[in-house]
Amino acid sequence: MVKNFKLLIAYDGANFLGWQRQGQGPTVQGLLEEALSRVCDHKVALHGSGRTDAGVHAQGQVASFLTPSPRTPTQLLAGANSLLPPEIAVVKAEEASLSFHARFSARGKCYTYDFGTSPVRDPLTVRRAWPVGSGLDWGLVEKCFPYLLGERDFASFRSQGGDAKTTVRVVPRLELSFPEPHITRLAVFGTGFLRRMVRTMAGTLLQAAQGRLEPQELGRILAAKDRGQAGRLAPAQGLCLRRVFYEDWPFGP
Repeated sequence: MVKNFKLLIAYDGANFLGWQRQGQGPTVQGLLEEALSRVCDHKVALHGSGRTDAGVHAQGQVASFLTPSPRTPTQLLAGANSLLPPEIAVVKAEEASLSFHARFSARGKCYTYDFGTSPVRDPLTVRRAWPVGSGLDWGLVEKCFPYLLGERDFASFRSQGGDAKTTVRVVPRLELSFPEPHITRLAVFGTGFLRRMVRTMAGTLLQAAQGRLEPQELGRILAAKDRGQAGRLAPAQGLCLRRVFYEDWPFGP
């Protein structure tokens, strides 16, 4: 009998060429499929909730796959983790309905971007945060949020490439927090994201924190629908796919 497994996956993306399997070079999907294929004794085709670029991390990536294997979720989790490199872990494995698909069943996601705010570079956070220094005005960043919330055309925050048919996206919530000393975290909730959209938002909002961008200028940047009007692309190491929502999406349809 065919079963559908749902996996919760975490990884440090620094040493990988992103999530998606490629012809050469290590990817998270490729290594997971190799491990799961050995555990299940057949070639596994893994479907992720979405792609992450090279160097991007995940705490809450979700993937699913079909298998006739008799392995239990406990056996699957233990077997896969014994074969994976230490930078990747299957955090949870469970059976799902046959209609569940990690990508197409998702209703929303939360990405976070971490800024390192130590007055000198912190070697312990440099792999997971963008060192931007101290003395920044994060209150100005929060004043930018109203211009980015809701249904907007985010063409100015889209990098070249990708196959999106529209640049309109819905961002129902933005949050700023300080989860540990010298870390400022931007959280972006959305029903979908354009290519490198969150990293471009992070680079643009940093300009506000530096006093180089007035909050009301976000309206002009959005209206321009021109990537050249937004800020620089923030480096990959600060970005993390924090959570994928399914039935638990709290922001309505």
